[in-house]
Amino acid sequence: MEINGRTIIITGASAGIGRATAVSLAQSGANIVIIARREARLQALAGELADSPGQVLAIAGDIQDPTFAQELIARTVGQFGRLNVLINNAGVGHLSQLAEMPLTDVQTIWNTNVNGLIAATQAAVAQMKRQGGGQIINVSSILGQRPLPGSGVYCASKTAVNFLSRSLRMELKGENIIVTLVYPGLTTTEFSAARLGQQGGSRLGIKGIPAERVARAIVQAIRYGRTEVYVSWYDWLFAHSNRLFPRLIDWGIGHTNLLG
Repeated sequence: MEINGRTIIITGASAGIGRATAVSLAQSGANIVIIARREARLQALAGELADSPGQVLAIAGDIQDPTFAQELIARTVGQFGRLNVLINNAGVGHLSQLAEMPLTDVQTIWNTNVNGLIAATQAAVAQMKRQGGGQIINVSSILGQRPLPGSGVYCASKTAVNFLSRSLRMELKGENIIVTLVYPGLTTTEFSAARLGQQGGSRLGIKGIPAERVARAIVQAIRYGRTEVYVSWYDWLFAHSNRLFPRLIDWGIGHTNLLG
């Protein structure tokens, strides 16, 4: 897919992977619709991208709101006439023991990472069917394939995203709608600082890859219609090693203090 002139929605666009992706796509000439709860940050980003080749539409809202998805698609199509790509990037994480985790935190994570994604996807697919095609990109995580202690609900939500995406891919066969899964590993963003439960830096003190590297992988997935995207070779190796040697990986993780 040629990116120049395409209309692309990015949820969770005020920081991290979403922000980096918005910048990259805007510089490539796409018309982008940026979504986030933090309106001040969203408007600041829109101002930074005002001189980009494509147009920018900023819509503040919470993807947890089940009515927001319909408004989002309607405003996008009203402004640009169509929707080529939806990037479901908004997400919430946590660092807390499952047995001690408040159910309100569980609901927040699930409503954002899963239910909000489903609502946006349903609204986008309806529009894409009317116009004859498009692409849904769901930003998952390596932790959707290999859980860690202290992140059980987050890991479960990303596993749900994986299976929902693969099911949708089969359901849309023949509709000219591509469904893409992107699996970032540890990434240098504000995600750890904004997570629920325990606060602090990244576990093990590992810095992670830049958000811009994930953004490049997403842009390539749009250009070439890719369906399964690992951002780095070691993410791929980690995921596949877990399938081949699950007990060894369990042992290794079990001997690491990931909650300290």
